[in-house]
Amino acid sequence: MGKSELKNSLKSQMLKMTLIPLVMMTVAIVAVSGSIVRKSITDQIKKELINDAELVGFIFDEFYEGDYRLEEKENGEVDIYKGDQLINGDDTLMSKFSKVLDIDVSIFHNDTRLLTTLEDVNGNSALGTKAATVVKKDVLETGESKFYDNVMVYDAKSFAYYTPIISEDGSIAGMIGVCRSGEDVQREVISYVMPIVGICVFVALFFGFIMYRFNRKLADRIFKMDRYMNRLANGEFDSEMPRELMQEDDEIKHLATDGKRMARSIRTLVEFDALTELNNRRSADKKLEDIRIRAVETGMKYCVCIADIDFFKKVNDNYGHEMGDYVLRKVAEKLKKGMIGKGFAARWGGEEFLLIFENRELDIARRELSMIMDDVRTIWVPDTDRQITMSFGLTALKEGENIDTTLCRADENLYTAKESGRNQIVCK
Repeated sequence: MGKSELKNSLKSQMLKMTLIPLVMMTVAIVAVSGSIVRKSITDQIKKELINDAELVGFIFDEFYEGDYRLEEKENGEVDIYKGDQLINGDDTLMSKFSKVLDIDVSIFHNDTRLLTTLEDVNGNSALGTKAATVVKKDVLETGESKFYDNVMVYDAKSFAYYTPIISEDGSIAGMIGVCRSGEDVQREVISYVMPIVGICVFVALFFGFIMYRFNRKLADRIFKMDRYMNRLANGEFDSEMPRELMQEDDEIKHLATDGKRMARSIRTLVEFDALTELNNRRSADKKLEDIRIRAVETGMKYCVCIADIDFFKKVNDNYGHEMGDYVLRKVAEKLKKGMIGKGFAARWGGEEFLLIFENRELDIARRELSMIMDDVRTIWVPDTDRQITMSFGLTALKEGENIDTTLCRADENLYTAKESGRNQIVCK
């Protein structure tokens, strides 16, 4: 089967088998690495935010004695006191603390920010905004601290930690919240993952190139094996085996060797007569066509002879078919031996044989054929007085003449030889 006819060639399958697993492996490694890095960074941020929140609470307790309380001013603004100390304002301890630790800190009364370093993109303070509903439920209602790795803080996804503020009477007065922008963390994750991605891509390309070269070489050998076997299947038994098939001592080399042996076996069955081991008529027809083309191209002279064993039917009738087969084999041996260096002999059918004399004028071919005829006369049916003789119709291939015309003339010469007494050569 030709390469273009394959809907799903082995080469394309092997390419897919090489690239798809590598791509999947690279994606999986990057995904897992990204997940691991993100979790590691998240865990680290969680620890830092917990420590920062505890530190905020500790510092406020150390610097300011007393409980948190609120006082509303005449203009509607609210001052936050811890004990007797005002803790909100432009230049507060919390704002300095936030800048040093690069975090945003908020002090909540219930779920409302009364003190915060949070600002929007325009620089507007988040003072007075509410905590997310989930935070209110998890922290204010349960009194437990909570870490979030994907919570909305002032309309931005953030990492945040909230811890409740407990009054002296044991009630929950509010919360301390510390947060860090999710975008910052995402950029940090990307900065760690990108080198991993680069290494994975480089390794994938390196091994992909090696595997691609190996698989391509293997696929090319298999493709050439397919073409070679295809030629054998089409009867081109003389096709040369591609050298690439024999480069490695592997299954492909063994298949190619087996294919060559199989071709020889098939060729023997297809082109040779099993009984006489001469070329059969099928291969003889092919050789005749080759001869015609060669005669036209090179001007080489050819002579064609059709020969027949005299009274062969009587041998079969009187001595049996086994004896007839014996005679056919002995005649074939004489013809094959006599044609060495002169051309070739083939079994034309039954007791008829075809002889082709290459690069011979008609008179030279006749002399050589006479010696072959004399050699055939030395054959005797075993344990009898019957001698084996043959009749020959010899002719020369004429310029511009087709093979059928030449064969007809040789056959007419053979008929004349048999009608005029047999055991002779008729040459015209």
